[in-house]
Amino acid sequence: MDNEKNNQRDTQDNLYGDNFVKEEVVNQKNTKQKNVSQKKTRFEDFSSDKSFDSVYREESFGDGVYLDYSATTPCDPSVVDVMSQSYKIFANPHSITHMYGWNATDLVESSRAKFASIIGAESKEIVFTSGATEANNLALKGVISNRRRNGLENPHIITTNIEHKATLETCHTLEKQGVEVTYLEVEKKTGLLDIEKLKKSIKSNTVIISISWVNSEIGVIQPIEEIGNICEEKNIYFHIDAAQALGRIDVDVKKCKATMVSFSAHKFYGPKGIGALYIKKRTRVDSIIDGGKQERGVRSGTISPQLCLGLAKAAEFSTKDLESENIRMKEMQDYLLSNLNNSISDIFINGDMNSRIPHNVNISFACVEGESLMMKMEKYAMSSASACSSQTLQPSYVLSAIGVDEDLIHTSLRMVMGRYTTMEDMKNFTNDLIESVNFLRNISPLWDMKKKGIDLKTVEWHDHH
Repeated sequence: MDNEKNNQRDTQDNLYGDNFVKEEVVNQKNTKQKNVSQKKTRFEDFSSDKSFDSVYREESFGDGVYLDYSATTPCDPSVVDVMSQSYKIFANPHSITHMYGWNATDLVESSRAKFASIIGAESKEIVFTSGATEANNLALKGVISNRRRNGLENPHIITTNIEHKATLETCHTLEKQGVEVTYLEVEKKTGLLDIEKLKKSIKSNTVIISISWVNSEIGVIQPIEEIGNICEEKNIYFHIDAAQALGRIDVDVKKCKATMVSFSAHKFYGPKGIGALYIKKRTRVDSIIDGGKQERGVRSGTISPQLCLGLAKAAEFSTKDLESENIRMKEMQDYLLSNLNNSISDIFINGDMNSRIPHNVNISFACVEGESLMMKMEKYAMSSASACSSQTLQPSYVLSAIGVDEDLIHTSLRMVMGRYTTMEDMKNFTNDLIESVNFLRNISPLWDMKKKGIDLKTVEWHDHH
């Protein structure tokens, strides 16, 4: 009997692996404590009727139109409002010896529970982070560290060649430390992962497979459930970067058989500086930040109650009316593409159009530099490459990976719509885009050569000094 109790206790203590620190137990149901403070302390206590009205739109966008929702989303007024209401809860949520700390803990834990319920998880499976970049690092480095510490000398990771830099650079760092990494090439043109190719890449030492649910640049949706089934069958950890997924598609971490899933609040109308990592129960993950062993020992650092509240409120907001919102996005996407195809020749849509979020349109316009087009259309916020790496004019590695010619890569634009994009915005944008492309082509010697039937790939260009 004693052994059975000890086994149960070991299972409980290993919720997140060897770094598990027993959860701080704060009995706030004590009548005396409840009588001390009656102010609002839980997620459910905070509500807002504020919305993105014409005044808020004018203050945020001015005369411009924002079409860069994959880079970041505006923080919804209701999220800002509830966060502002909660700032009287000022204490450190890890201070459990007084009522101020209890109030802060209450807000953090109720926000954790709310977010968990939205993604189909349990509250104890959510670890708050600074964002998806940290969450990706924690998932990959934490698992590899634990496996190595427990005797696996040559762990193997599988990912794709179009992942976000937060995944790719983490894998590059681990490679330098002796970890084997397989970067699967996605299918040309579509950007989708070939499941059979994935199956063939699995080895006896494969520890974890890491895949983005939705690609930030071309918007394609990977076959996550199929990958999850493979991982479950092979007993391999499955990490999903869902930074671009929540608020755009239905996210259920149990349904997709995920072991770990990364989120970032500013991608779904929440504040910057807060994210989360779902970690399935009994998954062994080492901490990668030394400190006070907060977040059950997995992630050290003081958690902000206000940011936790903001993340949970944003998740609630962004998943509301998801089906009808996606229908609206598809209508605007269809309007843009049908009018472009009827008005402009030599345009190319990048990425699969069937397995794709309707918010995203990535197009190459032959003989029109993307940077020039953006300057011509300065009223509209969009990007010619992923915003996380747009400081350079190097060709997009994602577009290169799906087989887009380098010349066309430099002519590409990414337009991503969101909850505050209207059909009027899209109509005005479409008209201005057609006009701008035609204008730039009319002054382009390359376009003139192309119209004359000259194959630009055969032209020998000479540098003049």
